[in-house]
Amino acid sequence: MTDTIDFEVRRHTPTLAHYRRDWTPDTGAHLSGIWIGAVVSDAGGENYWGLRGTDDFIAGMAHVVSPVCGFRSLPKVLDPNAPHLFPEYSGIDWFEPLTYTASDELVQTTYPSGRIERDNDGFHWFDAGGRWEIHGRTVSDAVITHVPAQDGIDHDVFYRHELMYATGTVNGVEVSGYAHQDFAYGPEGMIYTELPIARKLQGMWVSWLHEYSDGEIGGGSFWQGRDELAFGPGYQVKNGITTTRDDITAEPAFDDAGRLVTLTASYGAKLYSFAFDTMGSPLHYFGTLTEGPSGQAITRSWCWVEYANGMLTPEILDLVAQQYRLARGR
Repeated sequence: MTDTIDFEVRRHTPTLAHYRRDWTPDTGAHLSGIWIGAVVSDAGGENYWGLRGTDDFIAGMAHVVSPVCGFRSLPKVLDPNAPHLFPEYSGIDWFEPLTYTASDELVQTTYPSGRIERDNDGFHWFDAGGRWEIHGRTVSDAVITHVPAQDGIDHDVFYRHELMYATGTVNGVEVSGYAHQDFAYGPEGMIYTELPIARKLQGMWVSWLHEYSDGEIGGGSFWQGRDELAFGPGYQVKNGITTTRDDITAEPAFDDAGRLVTLTASYGAKLYSFAFDTMGSPLHYFGTLTEGPSGQAITRSWCWVEYANGMLTPEILDLVAQQYRLARGR
């Protein structure tokens, strides 16, 4: 594979149709995974992280994704063992069959432990036992990164991301903050870990949401390539406008233990600086936007980074997926 990757970044104004399972970004693309995530804070500044996936290991199944999450509290310490709020999510990953329904007003995915909905008012994520309820208002366009098949890349892959401002409750406490809903698409029958972004391209994935003192909500997301590979697709949101880019670069800094502590991202001449004080797993870092290009005072912010440090090799990804092959009929 060469050091130069052909890719494109495009955006869609999301409608309810974008959340139906039959929507795809291309006639030859099929669903390879859906993920919902939230990083939210209570009035005292305590942070919580929630994560769930569907269709990314076994089509038609929802699970709490690996490393298992459900919801964790996020104490401000660079320790990957963030405590689980609900004990059943602290064990081996488990799967639940999902039921999908869609009408003109509602797209709904249900499973024994909860449900995910989209309607004209936004995004809704419910725990069946009432332990959390997250509602999201989309603040960005739905942005799609498309990597076509090329030298060293065997299959087309599409990855779609959007930012939401979240409100709701977790464990009986009112929270607000960041949420996203992501979709991956590839050849029919292939899951995300079999596609080239995860296997060959991703060195770092970054997403954030911030709130300025005047109430403006902004944020963005981007990738960085593996092993010095030039791969910088992403976008930013300012004044309600989503702007895509294909040339984002980032300079991370690490402590003596190899843990991420700061990051500066360049969107052309615009610089965003972040600091990290929290881990949710060996792969996931959380922090804040410390300075943006406008110089405005930042009231609150939430930044989520996935940085594997070489741990997500094709061999490891195949080992993880191996146990699901019988269920997939492969």
